[in-house]
Amino acid sequence: MRPPESVRSFLEREKIQGEHITCALSGGADSVCLLYCLLKFRQKYHLEISAIHIQHHLRGEESLRDERFCAELCEKLHVPLKIISVDVQAFRQEKAEKEHKGYSVENAARECRYRAFAEHSAGLTATAHNATDNLETVIFRLARGTGLKGLCGIPQRRDSYIRPLLKSSRKEIEAFLTEQKIAYITDSSNQEDIYTRNFIRHHILPLLPGICPGGSEKNISMMTEILTQEENFLELSARKAYAEHSCPDGCLKDLEQLHPAMQRRCLRLFLEERKLPSGYLTVTAVQKLLAGGGQAEIVRGTVTAHVSQHILYLEYSHPEPPEKLLIPGENQIFPGYLVKAELISRKNSAEFEKIHRIFANSALDYDIIKKSAVLHGRKNGLYLKTADRNHTVSVKKWLQTQPVSERNTLHYLSDAEGLLWVQNLGTAERAAVTEQTRNMLILHVHRTDTECT
Repeated sequence: MRPPESVRSFLEREKIQGEHITCALSGGADSVCLLYCLLKFRQKYHLEISAIHIQHHLRGEESLRDERFCAELCEKLHVPLKIISVDVQAFRQEKAEKEHKGYSVENAARECRYRAFAEHSAGLTATAHNATDNLETVIFRLARGTGLKGLCGIPQRRDSYIRPLLKSSRKEIEAFLTEQKIAYITDSSNQEDIYTRNFIRHHILPLLPGICPGGSEKNISMMTEILTQEENFLELSARKAYAEHSCPDGCLKDLEQLHPAMQRRCLRLFLEERKLPSGYLTVTAVQKLLAGGGQAEIVRGTVTAHVSQHILYLEYSHPEPPEKLLIPGENQIFPGYLVKAELISRKNSAEFEKIHRIFANSALDYDIIKKSAVLHGRKNGLYLKTADRNHTVSVKKWLQTQPVSERNTLHYLSDAEGLLWVQNLGTAERAAVTEQTRNMLILHVHRTDTECT
């Protein structure tokens, strides 16, 4: 499709009128063509057009040439221009050190660009991706392995980013510029095969006319349009299924009832919502648990997925909190939580009885504590017999009845003879308040930003 028609069709389909559009301008054929086409329809659709050029500082004098070209072009066309300088190499090094893995110049430059767009662009940001870029993207993702979403290619619109030239091929763009006698510059790095996209462009795309003469970009464009609609439908269906199978405590239940494709989508939503890895291997490992239960490590040493009795939940392994001697007043062993220890004497009998009734589950006979009481976190092999139970409870088994999100931040109190109290479970029978109790210890646990409970 000729570039002006591609842009006009996009503006009408998306009902873009009276908008400010910032054109991402590199000085290359695609972005120059985009700027001219947007200006062509500026009056018809009441558009305010400006441009932004990102100076990457990657090609020495050539980068400065690009900047000068864009400045002169915008001055000639009376288009406001912002030139934003970014340090790609510094950002790349910082990213690699933080993530402990290699980070390509391509990825670093792209992330720097989009950060600059987000901070400095006004209104909609138009980028000059075209049908050939879309074809290269699909081939790249297909070779690397992808799902339906990856095969949808480059979206024409996402949030505030628009790509009006996505229906025009690179040849059609260059032909339009030649026809209109419009100058542009060429990035020398586009000739280097060290970049994956350039390798696809130089060695794979030339072979496609032998399979489909003259129609590769058009056919892939039609395919991605169809797949995008189907992806959107499946995503809506997955979100509905996800809501239906979600539990109030954040777990998922009965996912095995869903079609495997819908299981995968729900699992991906579940993991992404918690900012956890959601790639093929992780989702597959969790999906295998749905039929028979078990566990799979999501993040080594930190997060484990469990499926038990058709319920999927996550277990987070926090660093073991320090043990601390309990003192009157505020105590803390978990970030974000406080344990307030309050002593009530039987001398104030009315207060004593009232507090005991309200906080019976967290009241202890202070006088029976041997030596000193220690506040600590979860440990293996803990058992507790409370006054209201006629049997000893395995804390490990009892924890399975508690909300997953709370299990690793529950508080325990022990003395020289063993457990005295477990948050939410209760007080040990030997420490229960009786008629002989002279001093009662009340434990209030609360988040640092909430009232005591």
